Parts: sequence; C-alpha cells; structure tokens
Amino acid sequence: MRFILRRKAYNLTKQEVEKKMQRVVPEEIRKHYIIVNNKKYPPKQILAKVLELSRIEFTTMDASNILQRLDFKRGQL
Repeated sequence: MRFILRRKAYNLTKQEVEKKMQRVVPEEIRKHYIIVNNKKYPPKQILAKVLELSRIEFTTMDASNILQRLDFKRGQL
C-alpha cells in the first residue's frame, strides 16, 4: 500500500510489518492497540519501528489508520 505521511511517500505491505515485528517485545498499552502476529502493540510502536521514524513525527491516529488500511485489527482497553 502506498501512503503519504507528513509529506513523504511510503510503500508498505502487511507482510513487511509482520516480518519486522516478529521479535519485537510489545510496550505497555495505554489505550489503543493493533494486533500483529497475535500480539497487541501500541500503534505508534509499530509504525516507528517499521518506518524507522521518531514517534513525534506522527500521531496515534495516523498510525492506527495506516495499519487498519493494511488490514490489521485495532482494539481499545
């Protein structure tokens, strides 16, 4: 999937996300989470890791929307 985040274009697939998150330990969930490889992660942790970005460069809503468009399931505590 191709998307624009803060004026920069990215290409990302669900399989790329799953592969890059395989050995990543989930951080504490505060409110929202995304399920990747049967684990719950904060949305910003996933996008920061996969795109190699600082978390201040995007919002939780940005991350959630992008990951949902890749067909990941979202949840809320």
